[in-house]
Amino acid sequence: MRGRVAHVSPSDRIVQLLLRPGLLRLQEAGFEVTVICGKVAMGEELARTGLRVIYIPFAREIEPRTDWACARALYQVLRRERFDIVHSHNPKGTLLGPMVGQLARVPVVTHTVHGFLFNENTTGLMRGLAMGAELWCARWCDHLLFQSEEDHHFALSHRFKAPERLHLVGNGIDERRFDPERHPEARQHKRRELGLEEGHLVVGMVARLVREKGYLEFFEMAGRLAREFPQLRLLVVGITEPDQSDALDPRPLIAAHGLEGRCLVLEQRQDMPELYLCMDVAVLPSHREGIPRALMEAAAMGVPIAATDIRGCREVIVPGETGLLFPLKDVQGFTVAVRRLLLDAGLRRRLGQAGRQRVLAHYTEARTTGRIIACYERFLSERRA
Repeated sequence: MRGRVAHVSPSDRIVQLLLRPGLLRLQEAGFEVTVICGKVAMGEELARTGLRVIYIPFAREIEPRTDWACARALYQVLRRERFDIVHSHNPKGTLLGPMVGQLARVPVVTHTVHGFLFNENTTGLMRGLAMGAELWCARWCDHLLFQSEEDHHFALSHRFKAPERLHLVGNGIDERRFDPERHPEARQHKRRELGLEEGHLVVGMVARLVREKGYLEFFEMAGRLAREFPQLRLLVVGITEPDQSDALDPRPLIAAHGLEGRCLVLEQRQDMPELYLCMDVAVLPSHREGIPRALMEAAAMGVPIAATDIRGCREVIVPGETGLLFPLKDVQGFTVAVRRLLLDAGLRRRLGQAGRQRVLAHYTEARTTGRIIACYERFLSERRA
């Protein structure tokens, strides 16, 4: 065994949908992995993966009573289990994981920045509070891991910690799963299953069902293009977030923009490779990202992508080569980008092919996990020394 690692996350849903492939690769590499998380909806699926899971009270947003219970339970688990590394994730992990890890005297405390709580367009009090939370996390961590190059550069330039304690590990998708050659007839079969015809032009969006992901802009864009393209269909694959303050139900938006009968809303799906192959275009008008997994997955399946010109998205997309970018909250720019893709099948094919090659070269789970393993070994070696 190379070391005992605790991964701390607010919910089993996040672990199952985002962290699971990397955690299983860490196990394959010889680390003993334990997940410490809140119980939401995916306990059974997570248990079937073979990962060891310890549940504690966890709230995604600020809830003082629950947060106190969470910190206390986390402290007790960390003291009892005597892990070599505690590794936290996501915003609530930012606030609680590193601090409790240090108080519990875990030898190595680290945190993955999946995307800062602010972006380049955040100003005023909101930016100050978000920046304070990130600095709080850095203060308690021995090391910070970054998925985004821009986030890593920001942390270096603002001296979050000494440069040797800030590590760029990137992000990646399971290249063994997101491979179109493994699903040669999925487009026809899945479209038939969903009631989509081959002549339909399908624009898809995969994201948590919260305003921050840009659903208001998505449906406004779709309402405009629906009048131009009778064959336009929309495929929304969402993850419900009922505990989030900006959670939304897409159905009223569908009605408001006259899209009834032309938009499918699917939730909590496990057949993502096949669903991406149903799409002619994949979009992400998000307001804030780390390195967006939905874009990497779509590109890996050869689907052309368009997204907001913000940190993270513009790392996955090389404009005009692997996808298209449009300004934040600019519905007109969003509409122009999607219209351009719908009108040009050759462009869609060219961007899709180039996007897949970029993901395989830079954004695979194997590559990312390899960097994390190298960090773990370095951290433990330095600690022993």
